[in-house]
Amino acid sequence: MKKLITILALTALLSACGNSETTKTADTQTSEKASTTETSSAEAKATKYTTYSGEGFSFSYPDHWKSVDTSQLNVPALKAAFSNQEATQFADNVNFLIDANPSGETNPEAIANATVAYYEQNGQSIGVPEYKKTSYTKKPFKDYNAGVLEGTYNHPSGGEVVLIQYLIPSNAELYSLTLTYSKNYYEQKGKEQVNEILNSLVISSPIEQTKANTASLNQETVVTAADYFKELTPIITNDTAIMEQVSYDFFTAHDDLIPASTAEVRKKLKSLVDTKVTTKHLNKNVANYYEHFIQISGEVIEVEEDTSDGSTAAIVHIMDDNGNNVLAIYPSSTGDLLEGDYATVIGAPIANFSFENVGGGYTNATLIGAALVTAE
Repeated sequence: MKKLITILALTALLSACGNSETTKTADTQTSEKASTTETSSAEAKATKYTTYSGEGFSFSYPDHWKSVDTSQLNVPALKAAFSNQEATQFADNVNFLIDANPSGETNPEAIANATVAYYEQNGQSIGVPEYKKTSYTKKPFKDYNAGVLEGTYNHPSGGEVVLIQYLIPSNAELYSLTLTYSKNYYEQKGKEQVNEILNSLVISSPIEQTKANTASLNQETVVTAADYFKELTPIITNDTAIMEQVSYDFFTAHDDLIPASTAEVRKKLKSLVDTKVTTKHLNKNVANYYEHFIQISGEVIEVEEDTSDGSTAAIVHIMDDNGNNVLAIYPSSTGDLLEGDYATVIGAPIANFSFENVGGGYTNATLIGAALVTAE
């Protein structure tokens, strides 16, 4: 279910970025057919709504909200996004997602629970710090199982934000309508708007929620290292970097080495390492080394592991002896590795980026898709 949760986290990140300075109106909306109507809700009768019609779905949103350009996210699953760009602080917003459901999980509460665990463990890095689940409510979509996950987190602007995700899983796809409001506005008028928007959702394509057979399920749950690294790159870099095609192709060609889980595979991996490449080379021009396995050793500044879906993945921050930083995405456990230990990472570079320090300023780092992480 990790791929599914990662995509849901992307929609949360998009929502978390909502403010009047960062959201931009898309120049064109080729698939949109909009019509403005007065809401039928007595509680929200002062609000006018516009209906967005996409391919196989439609939903309504306040007519003064504007379309958000999501092209930089490079996430085809995001079908539409709108926000209140008139807001001076946090821009209330909505986005709609249709993504493949490789796990075949059709229990929306199970997906919600896994999502909560992911947010609680990784909230700071994905833009929803101090996430707290408020409630999960069953809300069937027609005759299909569906539910609404509601929670809160602290936005960098200083205010508390309410995050609502309407989860409608099918055997093949997950439909998710995500809304985010500043808590103050949500308690004043937002609840009525949320109800109006959720109730307006129409999905015209057929939905199947029968159990998939075990053989096909096992086949579908395989996610390549290239896809895994590609999905996490914009999340970890706060949308400042994406995986280039040459890098994606390199990881695809060496998928059998990631992670290097046996002695034989580790031996083969180490034989492919370009030992001449250092962090100084990566800092100068990382693009020259997209097709190289490299080896970086240094002190572990931070290590985090995620086991929310039953498998283990880690992010390891290492500073080498030259004071240069790398962040390694590792699709396996790091064992007994802890902060302050000395470790070696073998992998291929994905991008250079910067992240904000807690005490102020920024740190430059190289993101690496790791095939092996070992303690020295």
